[in-house]
Amino acid sequence: MTQVSAFRHDPVRSVLPGGGHGTFHWDREPVVFGHRRLTHHNERLGRTLPVPVSASPAVVPGIGVLLAADDGRVRFYGRGLHKVYWERRLDSGVYASLVVDPGRRRVVVAATSGLITCLDLRGKLVWAARTRLPVYATPVLLPAADLLVVAAFHARCLAFRLSTGEPVFDRELPAPWHAADGGTASYRDPYASPAGTDEGTAVVCCGHHVIALSGDGGELWRFAADADIKASPVFVRATGEVAVCTVGGTCLFLDARTGRLLHTEFLGAKITASPALSAGVLAVGAQDATVTGVDVRTHTPVWRTAQGAPHSYTSFSVLPNGDFVATAERGNVIALRRRDGRFRWESSQVLGLPDHEPRMDTTPLASPDGALYCASYAGDFYEFRFQPANTEVAPCRQ
Repeated sequence: MTQVSAFRHDPVRSVLPGGGHGTFHWDREPVVFGHRRLTHHNERLGRTLPVPVSASPAVVPGIGVLLAADDGRVRFYGRGLHKVYWERRLDSGVYASLVVDPGRRRVVVAATSGLITCLDLRGKLVWAARTRLPVYATPVLLPAADLLVVAAFHARCLAFRLSTGEPVFDRELPAPWHAADGGTASYRDPYASPAGTDEGTAVVCCGHHVIALSGDGGELWRFAADADIKASPVFVRATGEVAVCTVGGTCLFLDARTGRLLHTEFLGAKITASPALSAGVLAVGAQDATVTGVDVRTHTPVWRTAQGAPHSYTSFSVLPNGDFVATAERGNVIALRRRDGRFRWESSQVLGLPDHEPRMDTTPLASPDGALYCASYAGDFYEFRFQPANTEVAPCRQ
């Protein structure tokens, strides 16, 4: 049975199982093996413009990676990014990260127009559905219920049959308080991506509310936090809880079945980046760049570090060895050791190319075949590789 992804950039949500695997030095800095610069030539302006990348890709280990960009094009690159297997154009740009359907080996792409597209690995359209609402949050799969749950702007949540794209439900969410008074940005919720639970429910955050929905869209419980929620919730399988972080700097632990508040931990700064979970430790990054590792069983911090937080509205992900990884504010990927938050490595993508800005912006994703992918708003897409465990650097001789 396919496991429900626990957090926004859980590899279960973004990396297809199978394919190439190996043993690598995940604790050592990876190096750039592939680079693509996405551009568009505007005939009217007579200029070539960069195409920003906002969405994290979907990885097919041992074969390549699917990338969707702000020009609405989905491309399937081979390893090394040299070859493009196929390319497909949607009706708008893509902000939400790509989601994999592991059982059927498909990929779901949610465009900002509200078009939801399911593609197979040959680029063939399997099904398409429309929400007619802007979609920026990454959808979540509920495999046992065969559902794809989508959170859309204007405070709505929709679900589609994952196998066919058939609509299942479309319901309102509690809008932010300022929506009733015509707040300028009030339509931009929910921004957080939904989480799934082992009970087959979807946990959705909108404004300052957390709502649990059944497979038919019925509301199971509702919790009102003391501040808005921009970071995506995390399902803690080991305790049957949901962790929710607010812009007020709090990390809330709720019972996933009832919504009852079990614990509040104040982390000291605004939180907009989404946490990740690894072996009982929840990594939470705040906008002051600090990262706190919270033991999900005791609800208490076990470590804290002054660097490595994901920059605003991106996420932590997890390497195959369990360490945390994120694109930090200065635009490099930083890895932190899971058990104590110790710095592991920081990426470098200085390639000596003309007019090349090395800063990256998306959440990095690692593959068990030793590759890591990350991209930028400047249109640069990178494949990093980790050193195989069977190769060693020769010692320096005096």
